[in-house]
Amino acid sequence: MPMVFYRLLRSLLGTLLVLWLVLTITFAMLRHIPGGPFDAERELPPQALGALRNFQGEDRSLLGQYCHYLGRVVRGDLGPSLRQIGWSVRELLVDKWAVSCELGAYAMALACCCGIVIGCAMQLDSSGRTQRIGLRGCTLLLCIPNFILGPLLNYLFTYRLHWFPSVGWHGWSSKILPVCTLAPCYLAVLAQLTWQGMAMEYGRAYVQTARAKGLAEWQIFFRHVFFNGIQPAIAYIGPTCAGVLSGTFVVENVFHVPGMGRLFIESIASRDHTTIVGIVLVHALLISSCNFIADLLLTILNPRLRS
Repeated sequence: MPMVFYRLLRSLLGTLLVLWLVLTITFAMLRHIPGGPFDAERELPPQALGALRNFQGEDRSLLGQYCHYLGRVVRGDLGPSLRQIGWSVRELLVDKWAVSCELGAYAMALACCCGIVIGCAMQLDSSGRTQRIGLRGCTLLLCIPNFILGPLLNYLFTYRLHWFPSVGWHGWSSKILPVCTLAPCYLAVLAQLTWQGMAMEYGRAYVQTARAKGLAEWQIFFRHVFFNGIQPAIAYIGPTCAGVLSGTFVVENVFHVPGMGRLFIESIASRDHTTIVGIVLVHALLISSCNFIADLLLTILNPRLRS
C-alpha cells in the first residue's frame, strides 16, 4: 500500500510540474513571436489602443505579465480573450473542450475495443490466417494519415452513398465519420501491442504449468494471459491520448467540428495569446490526467507494482 501511494503521489507531482513547464514555455514563446493581438487595429487612435492594452495587461513587463497570468491560473482563471472582447478564455472553452473530448473519447473507445479484440483473435487463431490478415490490415491503417482518410470517407459515404452528413456535430450520424477517421491508426497500434503481449505471455512457463494441471484453454486465457497480455496496450493508452487529442485538431477542421481545434486555429490567426495558452494548458491537463489513469490501472493489474 505505501508503494501504491508513493507511485500515485509521484505521478501527481509530475503532472503539476509538466503543467507549469507547458504554461511557462508556451507563454514565453508567444511573447517572443513578432506581432500582437492588437496589430490589426489600425483604425483605433493611439489613446484608445493604449487603453485597450492597459485593460488587457499588455502594457506590463514580460515578468509582470507572467506573474499576473500565473496567479490567475492558480485561481482557476485563464484570463480574458484578447480578441473576443467581453469573453473569458474559460467561457470560450466550456463547449469547445467538451466536443473535442467527446470526439477523442469515442475514437479511443472504438480503438481500444476493436484493437484489443483483434489482437486477441490474432493470437488465438491457431491457423495463423487471422494473424496474417490482421498484420496487413494494421500496416494499411498506419500508412493512411487522418487528413487523407477523412476526405476519402467523406467523399465515399457523403457524396457517393449519401449516408452521413459531411460537416457538423449534431446527432449520432454526424459523429460517425469523424470518429472513424480518428480511430484507425490507434486501433492498429493497440492490436499489434495486444497480439505481441499475448504471444509473450503464452511463451512463459506458468502457461505450460497451467496446461499440465489440466486447465482449459479458455481458463488459461481469461484467468492468466489476458490481464497480463494487455498491459503493454494499457501503457500505450495514456501517452497516445496526446495523439488522439492532437488528431482531433485535424479532424475538426476536415469535418468542421466546433471543438478546440478550430478555436485554436482561429486564435493563432488572430494572435489571441491568452486563448492559445489556455487551450494548450487544457490540452496538457487532459493528457496528464489520462497518463495518471493509465498508471493507476497498471498498478492495479500488476501486483509487483503494489509491493
